[in-house]
Amino acid sequence: MSVAAPAREAELQHLYGRFKGLTLAVSAALLLDGPIAELADDADALLVECVQAAAAEPDAALIECVEAACALAALVQRAAAGASTEDELAALREAHLRLRREVWNVLPCEYVPCCVAGTHTHRGE
Repeated sequence: MSVAAPAREAELQHLYGRFKGLTLAVSAALLLDGPIAELADDADALLVECVQAAAAEPDAALIECVEAACALAALVQRAAAGASTEDELAALREAHLRLRREVWNVLPCEYVPCCVAGTHTHRGE
């Protein structure tokens, strides 16, 4: 686990929480054919906030926040334009996986599956 200042941990937790919430909202809008364009401003604002945080103190987790927010904003833009979003959705999934791994290194309170380290053993075998 990396050592991060409490303020940086709080900022990362805030950004990651916003990212997860907005990603859920976008996913729901896509699944339910909801109004996705209404989420564009939120996606853009999240991206700006992530860029500012990473510029102030670049570290791996904040850089991955930028990448994930960028992928989310790209997905929202394509969906709002009525275009196919398969490539953007795949990019968002990959960005989220990278971000989540970095968050696990910084925030011990974030859920980490027992098999993430590759040392998972099955009980009862």
